[in-house]
Amino acid sequence: MAVSFNDPALDKVKQTLVTACRILDHEGITDGYGHIGARVPGADAFFTIANVSPGLATVERLCMLDFAGNHLGGEKTPPNEWPIHACIFKTRPDVMSVCHTHSVWSTLFSVLPIKLKLLHHYGKFLSADGLPLYEAAGLVRTIERGDALAKALGKGPAVLLRAHGDAVVGETIEQSVQRTIRLAKLGELAHLALLHGEPRWLTAEELETFSADERFPQRGWEYYVSRLKK
Repeated sequence: MAVSFNDPALDKVKQTLVTACRILDHEGITDGYGHIGARVPGADAFFTIANVSPGLATVERLCMLDFAGNHLGGEKTPPNEWPIHACIFKTRPDVMSVCHTHSVWSTLFSVLPIKLKLLHHYGKFLSADGLPLYEAAGLVRTIERGDALAKALGKGPAVLLRAHGDAVVGETIEQSVQRTIRLAKLGELAHLALLHGEPRWLTAEELETFSADERFPQRGWEYYVSRLKK
């Protein structure tokens, strides 16, 4: 299916992507690096920010690529690690958005001899077994490495990249962003708890109990958007 970067029907996706970049920057999750990708509905293509810091993202500084990395529109300088998005979107048709950050807390647990496990209900979207790890060193700048990362992610919502950061996916841009923020909070809490001994990690059954509770998925997104406006 042929798609156009300038199709008005894609304006909302592009604007939401820019807002998402600004939120992760404002919340201190990204710094000068990191990027978010959003699948182009109905096409084997995605949007991401050009080679620019998330906090400086604008609609004019987005680019559109296919899953092989071919330029389809917008800026012509995609981020170096565009294969993170391309390969996960290719492998996971259920995923509509991918966040890649160098979160302090994800990076910390990516190099520790213990898994990042869960001790707060913010982690109910994750497995009680902890997060998987992509072991390879180096940036994910090739399709081969992107495919290996997608394999490490599997069917889950997040993966840590050793000495690097994380990749977090969602069924919407809003979901992937909130999951990324919560993952950082989970890492911070786990770090603090481990200073006092072995925490009481949540079990799979307990996470299911939290997951069964009523949820308001737009509440967090509206909160983070409001902080941007302030």
